[in-house]
Amino acid sequence: MVPVRVGQHAYDIHVSAGLLDELGKLWPPTAGKHAAVISAATVAGFYADRCLSSLQEAGWQVALLQVPDGEASKTLAQAERLYEGCLEAALDRSSTIFALGGGVVGDLAGFVAATYMRGLPFVQVPTTLLAQVDASVGGKTAVDLPRGKNLVGAFHQPSLVAIDVETLQTLPDRELRAGMAEIVKHAAIADEVMFEWLEQTAERLLGRDMGLLSPLVARNCQIKAAVVEADPLEKGMRACLNYGHTVGHAVEVGAGEWDLRHGEALAWGMVAEARLAVRLGLSAPEVAQRQERLLQRLGLLQGPLSLDLARAKQSLLYDKKAVDGAVRLPLVPEIGRFVIQERAPMDELVKALEELVTG
Repeated sequence: MVPVRVGQHAYDIHVSAGLLDELGKLWPPTAGKHAAVISAATVAGFYADRCLSSLQEAGWQVALLQVPDGEASKTLAQAERLYEGCLEAALDRSSTIFALGGGVVGDLAGFVAATYMRGLPFVQVPTTLLAQVDASVGGKTAVDLPRGKNLVGAFHQPSLVAIDVETLQTLPDRELRAGMAEIVKHAAIADEVMFEWLEQTAERLLGRDMGLLSPLVARNCQIKAAVVEADPLEKGMRACLNYGHTVGHAVEVGAGEWDLRHGEALAWGMVAEARLAVRLGLSAPEVAQRQERLLQRLGLLQGPLSLDLARAKQSLLYDKKAVDGAVRLPLVPEIGRFVIQERAPMDELVKALEELVTG
């Protein structure tokens, strides 16, 4: 169990096999008995019955509200449909929303929980590796607008995070690999020992060795929780969690809508930003090379990378962190440690992006 305290709000992250069947015991009804499980169609087909049974056995009167798979469900229209479902299920201020699924479901269900009746408790039940080690921890919720991702949202901390690592058994290989990118990021910025361990066990992790994955997920939750506790509203050091994301987001945009998974784009972003650190004299070439080798062994950096380079560069130049030809971003001077570069030259960052395509 990983305890998290954000201001006056405290909750626990439970990591174990079989937690779906313990969900009702972990979060039983108290003042109210009405609840909703929000899930995407595919995940619901695998796991909704187990969650519903566990919650019902604990005394919850629970409704299942489903949304289509994929990022396209993160819209205000889907949120409105879920509000109506919550009303039909008689949810009130004493009710709880359970988010069963990956990052899209967590973002959407968390946004609904943050805004329905001005805020309900919600429980994260992440089923993808990416959501387990990153998206489910920290309280960032959002929906997309046609002009961009996550433009409408709120900070709304969960009341509980229940991670059943057995859900990784049904995760497609590509999604498992994509989740590994966030793990490499955490190791690169905060834990050299974990980075070395990843170098030793990469192939076994991709083979879904549960004896390795369970403690790995827990350790990543510890890292993310420590950063969130120190900076819950993303005003300072939480920027370290954006390592690889500045270029990574530009890669996502340049690759075309949903052509790359978030973790795949993040992997390319880390390569570019690690090379930038070398170019700026902040790190030795071996630091960048180690990150690149590990990402390759984990099945990321599938190349050659095909981008609409003009579109990717435009996205980078319009990054919200860019001011007067420079951008604030975290860099890794040595494995396990980060620094915040207050004014990294944008032209050098653009060169690093171009190198991903041109070699």
